[in-house]
Amino acid sequence: MKDFALDKTVRKEPWLVLDFCQLGFIGKMFKSAELPWLITFFQMFYNDKPVDWLLDHLMDTKVCNCEKDQNDCKLEKAKLWLHYKPSLFQHIGTTSSLRGKVQKLKDTQFGKIPLFYPHSNPSATVKSPINPYKSHTLNRAYLGEDFFWGLLPQPGDLVEFIFHQPYNLRRYLFRSGNSEHPSDCFNKNTSVEILPASLPEDAYIWSAYNSTTDGFLIVGCFNEVGIAEGVIDAKIGKIREIRLRVHTNNGNWAILSEIHLEDSAA
Repeated sequence: MKDFALDKTVRKEPWLVLDFCQLGFIGKMFKSAELPWLITFFQMFYNDKPVDWLLDHLMDTKVCNCEKDQNDCKLEKAKLWLHYKPSLFQHIGTTSSLRGKVQKLKDTQFGKIPLFYPHSNPSATVKSPINPYKSHTLNRAYLGEDFFWGLLPQPGDLVEFIFHQPYNLRRYLFRSGNSEHPSDCFNKNTSVEILPASLPEDAYIWSAYNSTTDGFLIVGCFNEVGIAEGVIDAKIGKIREIRLRVHTNNGNWAILSEIHLEDSAA
């Protein structure tokens, strides 16, 4: 929940409610600075309607325009009421706050673990000699449409992301395996390497990192649970390419369920 909120803050995306459960008033997050007026609104009407109804009315009052239709209202509310999936909370019990009502609803999103995590990545050409299984291609994974499922990576195999324009890459995250195939991971002998767009002016950079014979800096590797993530020193400058290099026999197929390349180190 904290990571989701921080991600929205870093991206400067406005929000009023972060919703971690589709039902009722469960799993809702608000900014502490906005709590006083939220509390005032609920205190005024709590004895008239359930608080989840009041929250919906509050959003109507906040963003909807009487001169526009319901579709416009719905779109405006969606900009500030953001939903996280899968739901992190489940409704338990059948007692409703409305007298005489039995509440049997369950959050259908709860417990659904995604097989991949989509992101909007910078424009790039992607390529690898590792053959994909069926339609689980590297390009679709990079575009956030699917996960990449590669057949038996071999020593020396590369997974390359070549930016169309030098990119101010500051943070990377590669997640391998997924809930259905947790063992299909890139192992710790798979390194993460970057190619600077120009020679870094700070000589310290070349002494701080190991480098390859073709000019790439080795900035990280996968850990024991199949995740490689890190922050890239701003002194390196813009990046022309980032790639994964397999150094030993993987023993299994390999899945990339998340590829996230961004220009913010936050």
